[in-house]
Amino acid sequence: MNFNQLRYIVEIVETGSISKAASNLFISQPNLSNQITNLENEIGKKIFYRNNRGVTLTSYGIEVYHYAKSIVKQFEIIENKLLTKSNENKIKIASFGSEVINFQFFEVCRRYNNENYEFELCESGVEESIEKVIQRDCDIGIIIYSDFQRKKLLQYIAAEELELQDLFVGQMKVHMSKNHKKSKMKTLNRDDLQGLFHVKKTYLFEGMFSLNYEMEYLDIPDTNKTILVNGNKTYNDALHNLPSFAIEIDWKCKKKIHSDLARIPYDGKRLDMTCAMVKRKNEILKEELLFFIDKLIQSYR
Repeated sequence: MNFNQLRYIVEIVETGSISKAASNLFISQPNLSNQITNLENEIGKKIFYRNNRGVTLTSYGIEVYHYAKSIVKQFEIIENKLLTKSNENKIKIASFGSEVINFQFFEVCRRYNNENYEFELCESGVEESIEKVIQRDCDIGIIIYSDFQRKKLLQYIAAEELELQDLFVGQMKVHMSKNHKKSKMKTLNRDDLQGLFHVKKTYLFEGMFSLNYEMEYLDIPDTNKTILVNGNKTYNDALHNLPSFAIEIDWKCKKKIHSDLARIPYDGKRLDMTCAMVKRKNEILKEELLFFIDKLIQSYR
């Protein structure tokens, strides 16, 4: 069995004809038929039923086709990535989402806006951000973690040949629309949050580094009235349009950011969160990334 034979199977199935497949593959029809026959003889099972109206898959052939399709698709993705002209002037950062992180990212864009420069900021949770760095889909990841997660995170980072650099620390607080009557309170407790929608950014509550345990530690009401969102726009809209709250991090940023959300201390347990940068071990970062990290540290310290 070889890759070309798998490619032939996919083409025959998707054209519905050996003659059409042969034409698309730029080989003769007898040659294509022989290749399929040789493969069937090799594995000892029929892949196609042949008749005057064309070919159809056997039950075994359906399974072979799905595997072949997957392999051919992956090959096309790799081929396209390797042969496409690469732009070396590219910055890709994975981040959990923050107004100031976004602002400093835009500062990088303004400062290093050379011809054909490409910038990308991916919003994702901790595990996905780390995976993007491992797979070289992103240069660095900006992640958050609690003291409860630190040991597990360091083990994971070390196993994947990555490095972790702590940047700054913030405190978990209640986010609420300033229009909500409870937003004027100095602190909020469990009883104050009862009956409200809990707005959660989906990617912060997924995977091995989700914040579910942290919510239990803070004794946040466990309610079915939960709204899961994937972006800051929906997050803000939910908090402004519904009787709701969110548990988010107050980073004590030096730069004043306009916001219609109140950040209110939770009455009870305090929980600090660390913002950190993840990169591939022993890899020297570009000047643009070092500038970005330095600006972030300056913003929060």
